[in-house]
Amino acid sequence: MTLHVPKDDMALSNTPVLSEASEPNGMKAVRFKASPPLPSYLVALAVGRFDAVDAGHVGPTPVRVIVPRGKSREAADAVTAIPPLLKLLEDYFGIPYPYEKLDSVVMPISDFAMENAGLITYAESSLLADPARDTIVHRRELAGICAHEMAHQWVGDLVTTAWWNDTWLNEGFATWMERKIPGQWRPEWHLDVSVVKARIGAMQRDQLASARSIRQPIEGNDDIANAFDDITYEKGAAVIEMFERWIGPEKFREGVQLYLKQHAWGNATASDFEAAISSVAGKDIAPVFSSFLDQAGVPEVSAALKCTAKPALHLAQKRSLPIGSQAKPQTWEIPVCVAYEADGAVHHQCSVLAEAQADMELADAQTCPAWLLPNDREAGYYQVAYEGDLLKNALSDRGSHLTVAERVGVLGDVELSVGTGETRASVALGLVPVFSKDSAPQVVQAAANIAGLLKTESVPGDLREKGARFIRQEFGEQAMALGWLAKPGENEDTRLLRQKLVPFVASVGDQKELVQTAEKLALGWLKNRKTITPEMLGALLDTAAEFGDRDLFNLLRTAAIQEHDHALREELLDALGSFRKPELARKALDLLFSKDFDSRESFYPLLLGPLAYAETRDVPFDFVKQHLDPLLKLLPREVGEDYAAVLPQVGGGFCDAKRRDELDSFFRDRVKDYTGGPRALAQTLEGIDLCISARKTLGPELTAFLNKY
Repeated sequence: MTLHVPKDDMALSNTPVLSEASEPNGMKAVRFKASPPLPSYLVALAVGRFDAVDAGHVGPTPVRVIVPRGKSREAADAVTAIPPLLKLLEDYFGIPYPYEKLDSVVMPISDFAMENAGLITYAESSLLADPARDTIVHRRELAGICAHEMAHQWVGDLVTTAWWNDTWLNEGFATWMERKIPGQWRPEWHLDVSVVKARIGAMQRDQLASARSIRQPIEGNDDIANAFDDITYEKGAAVIEMFERWIGPEKFREGVQLYLKQHAWGNATASDFEAAISSVAGKDIAPVFSSFLDQAGVPEVSAALKCTAKPALHLAQKRSLPIGSQAKPQTWEIPVCVAYEADGAVHHQCSVLAEAQADMELADAQTCPAWLLPNDREAGYYQVAYEGDLLKNALSDRGSHLTVAERVGVLGDVELSVGTGETRASVALGLVPVFSKDSAPQVVQAAANIAGLLKTESVPGDLREKGARFIRQEFGEQAMALGWLAKPGENEDTRLLRQKLVPFVASVGDQKELVQTAEKLALGWLKNRKTITPEMLGALLDTAAEFGDRDLFNLLRTAAIQEHDHALREELLDALGSFRKPELARKALDLLFSKDFDSRESFYPLLLGPLAYAETRDVPFDFVKQHLDPLLKLLPREVGEDYAAVLPQVGGGFCDAKRRDELDSFFRDRVKDYTGGPRALAQTLEGIDLCISARKTLGPELTAFLNKY
């Protein structure tokens, strides 16, 4: 390739520059070395007023971060993270980095990255951080997204899927690596907990009857657009995690390396991947793997301990479905791995549950186990239904015999099983006082997630205050002690807990003192940007806005218009979408048409933010009905990035048949013109139906529970 560009611009492509030559009229010709074989979607060019920040070499590979001119100092985190992560990826894959150089290029856009070979592009807010505003979360997110995109240089670039139906193989694998590799680099980040939390989140979405399979036929643009979702990324990663646990990390890694060597510089399919893993594992894993790739949904595995003779675990499986959902019966071939304590030792054992039910004899137990965890290390992609005393025993002594990730996983299972009707809400909420004071902040967050049942539509309106009181009772003292502002000497986990717990208690717990402090601090920050630590700024502004007035709205709007820092402007826009007063939510939506903001920045926070509150959940749908045509002209409409497909989600806060029918009637014919829109509408309508069913079932349970307080 040769580019003809202004002489003061930097020009970049997938390969190093071969030569530059001056041309008339202030131009120059930049010629690049020929590339190795590449699929066309990975060919990339970047031209602009850039600075190149040297990040050294990894082996023979020069590594640079390419930033807008004058922003070199904001690349410090990227320069620190990229080289060691790249080296760890080389070690894992057993193949040197495949290209001649690695440039990481900043783009003035939010929430996007692309794995172009040798020229990875990132959103500015993802890759750069003003040192004065850097945060723990940003450093961890940067490491994750860089590990993800760099993993693609092997899985996706060196070996490319043959067709879109195997997109999961690229994206699921890279998502798996985005926690695995940074976790090796920084073990103190406890990213094993993040793996479990991501799996639980994927399972919540995969429970829908309208959920799609990981590997689905691609018959049109709608299917391509739908392929880039949490099923592909997070479920794909969770299934890979399960198979690594079942086969063993070293064997799995050998299989990945074999797959890459067999198909380097070419195309491959999921069948090729399965064949490579199988050849190393010494068994055909394809039927087990394919049962998760080709079927939608989450398996629910019920576990009951049988100790009448030789201890055994009775297992049964079915599809996990939310209350009120209907779907055809199905079974999987599930790698079930368990941990248990028996005869003074902890044992680990795996088996494949291929039938509707079966017994797993506990090979190393002579006596009945003191406790048993039906999902060892919480690595399996299945929801556990605990029978008898299994849950009680697993969580005995506050679950001190379990890892933090395992405690988070068990509590996540309990939360999920309330939604399916397998666990009574009172049982789940009864665990909150036990784990709200856990020594691990991640477990406290999991307990708070269960307490979040008390902010759902299933809670009658006249009992919301009792729900808030319960949250204040269980989390209020800790939240007040943490406060909004960091204290000297705190560790990272404490600071991360503050980000989650303090706004939760302020908002859902209606803790007046925390709300008032947030409002005061927000006003102070708008006058002096140095008064609040960056890590708390977003949560604090959102809380202040939720309870704020028109004066605060006007101040935030002015600040957002004047702000040039991408990350700060995102936080200000999030706050503008967080007002609970309907008239202010409507004023925020009007900003979608403001020339002061890029619609790619403002669309999600302003349009979907009001769905969080009962007072404003009608506002987005009414706004879209009134302004549909100008919105469609304003929004990006690319395949895979058609913002119109998101519009049906404005009904995501509804929980009644009347509004459901209005949403369906308005969008039913229109979504055919939105790439990916039909599925978005179907899943939004299903969510409304499930909300109605859950309210009927859980409402009486939650009423009985709250009437005790």
